[in-house]
Amino acid sequence: MIRKKLNRWQYEVYSDTHRFRIVCAGRRSGKSVLARTIVLDWALKNIGSYWIVSPNYKQSKMIHWRELQKEIPYEWIYKKNEVELSITLKNGSIIELKGAENPDALRGIKLRGLIIDEIASIRNWDWLWQEVLRPTLTDYIAPAIFISTPKGFNHFFDLYEMGQLANRDYCSWKFTSYQNPYIKKEEIDNAKKELTDDTFAQEYLADFRKYTGLVYKEFQRETHVIDPFDIPDNWSVYRGIDFGSTNPTACIFIAVDGDENWFIVDEHYRSGETIDYHAGVINSKPLSKRVVATYGDPSGAQWISEFSERGIYITPADKEIGTNFNSWVRFGIEKVAEKLKQTPGKTVSIGYKTNEKGCPGLFIFSSCQNTIREFETYRWKEKSVTQAQDLNEPDVPEKANDHAMDALRYFAVSYTTPAPVEELPDDTKKLEGWY
Repeated sequence: MIRKKLNRWQYEVYSDTHRFRIVCAGRRSGKSVLARTIVLDWALKNIGSYWIVSPNYKQSKMIHWRELQKEIPYEWIYKKNEVELSITLKNGSIIELKGAENPDALRGIKLRGLIIDEIASIRNWDWLWQEVLRPTLTDYIAPAIFISTPKGFNHFFDLYEMGQLANRDYCSWKFTSYQNPYIKKEEIDNAKKELTDDTFAQEYLADFRKYTGLVYKEFQRETHVIDPFDIPDNWSVYRGIDFGSTNPTACIFIAVDGDENWFIVDEHYRSGETIDYHAGVINSKPLSKRVVATYGDPSGAQWISEFSERGIYITPADKEIGTNFNSWVRFGIEKVAEKLKQTPGKTVSIGYKTNEKGCPGLFIFSSCQNTIREFETYRWKEKSVTQAQDLNEPDVPEKANDHAMDALRYFAVSYTTPAPVEELPDDTKKLEGWY
């Protein structure tokens, strides 16, 4: 029996029997204590290997290693490994702390239990879960617990929403920092006075809010996301593509109407696959037959060559604009942001109902879920407050949740408005046989 007193909300999750439990909790609410308590309980009841996975090795060590050693009675421990962050119990079970930044080190193990801590901060989660972590649970039909403070509407939000549905495997909870009886309410109230409403709601109330520092702060689901419709024959169709192996390969289809409005109408978003696979899926999409041009990462010469052998011809995105890489990236972001802005008095005839603010020049079909998610999570890189020179440098986006955004940016910096077709004088038409 574990000699640790759990508070009311911790015990509710601890005693639940769903295979996959999702805990959305505020800072200092006790979620890390819960994670260690559950993994130790598992290890005592069934001999096997158990992991707590954090976004990186350093985080695992800082948050869990010292506390885990305190919480396990000395007489239960057979041996410890400081480098591997592992504790072997005398009953034969092994508890290990892992970092998600090295996926190859997480393969090939048969686990009896898995806890993912601060999952909202783990990059490329969908691929990591499907290709690496989920298979570790198969042999023993092992349980997993996902714990985090929110970080915008990213993969953790999707997981939490799944747990809110009637599902025999998944269940989710939300708990605020106020629900930790060991933290003084006055201290949380003081934090509320010092933080923005959105930051406090996210960090302490465990609310899913938009990131502070979003790149595309103009993006709003209610404004820019529309229901799919058939693309008229007289519209032009383009593609933007961002290459990835471990990271997703993202290809988005952009339809442009006669008024220069952009519609993101389809997407391909997949990691861990071959070029043959990506090319096959992209070529199979009906709109591929209508594509005028495809723009891709200009640094991906090998990818461009490989795709061309499979019938997808990619033009390197225009890189002549800007004095360096960062200014080129910011130029593309500004082009997209300009399209997202609502123009008073502007109307769009197809697929959108205008409002008092007019309407934007960029729309996304509701079926493009990965693109929508990236719009809501793509953020500026936080600057270091300990290095003064960083504070004077221009903003650059964080290299996360950016694959569809990069694909869109390649299109944005390369697309030029088609030149109008000039009407020939009547006499010229007669000379050229028009009549």
